[in-house]
Amino acid sequence: MKQWLCMVLLGLAAPLATAQALAGKNMRLIVPYPAGGATDMMGRLMAQKLSEALKQPVTVENRAGAGGNIGVELVAKASPDGATIGISATNSFAINPHLTKNLPYDAQKDLVQISMVGVIPNVIVVNNEVPAKTIAELVALAKKQPLAYASPGQGTSLHLAGEMFNEAAGISMTHVPYKGEVPAVLDVIGGRVPVMTSNLAGLLPHIRGGKLRALAVTTARRAAQLPDVPTMAESGFKDFDISVWFTLFTASGTPRETLELLNREVVRALNMPDVRQRLTDANIDPQPTSLEQIRTYVQKEHERWGRIVRKTGVTWD
Repeated sequence: MKQWLCMVLLGLAAPLATAQALAGKNMRLIVPYPAGGATDMMGRLMAQKLSEALKQPVTVENRAGAGGNIGVELVAKASPDGATIGISATNSFAINPHLTKNLPYDAQKDLVQISMVGVIPNVIVVNNEVPAKTIAELVALAKKQPLAYASPGQGTSLHLAGEMFNEAAGISMTHVPYKGEVPAVLDVIGGRVPVMTSNLAGLLPHIRGGKLRALAVTTARRAAQLPDVPTMAESGFKDFDISVWFTLFTASGTPRETLELLNREVVRALNMPDVRQRLTDANIDPQPTSLEQIRTYVQKEHERWGRIVRKTGVTWD
């Protein structure tokens, strides 16, 4: 009986000891983008929930610049104790490392993932002048005549998603890069470029307003906001699953016990009804993961996006 009681007490003491390892530290959550966007919203929501769970302040700091590299570098070079965490998207871990040899951090060696936070589906759209009503019709059209697709810029996930579509469909739509998503979307609406792959959150108002026609979502399952729009797999492209994902991360070398504590509290927060509703309202699909799941997933994504970067030859150097 005494032995059993000791084991129970030790089990209860372990999380407490880990929490005490963070107690008194100036915890901060780095958002490598300006305030007001989807990443910032998720970061502030996670900081609030972590602050409540750990019973200490978690300050949000926006460190924008260099495509997110400035903020990610700050986390990578922070003390490996879990007190400085960050939130960023696909590009920081799976794309940017392949675009340049001059990143100020090594995504695989300097950073460790805590959990995925959420996923924003991509959707392939055309303007109203394009006769295609399905992906099959768009592919057939692209094989008959030259077509172009817009993106927010060279080397962005949306540029590379377009190249993945070209590869999967055996077509060669011309890439037209813009300086940001807004001008790209406006030119697609205006008919200057016929096609675009972009995130659902930004395109949804234009789809619902009848300015753009959605042909398919690029995630494994249909988007709740567009229940009548098929997936790429349903459109004949098996295993075509591309989205913008966001993860929480910290510096490599952070003790496993601390990572487990942070993961446990993040997963708990992402399963709270109010958090799930807040993310869903912002067109973000909550995706809590274990430490092992997110590590494996990011590694696979690093390899997948690296292959398409090498194939296109796009570089920042």
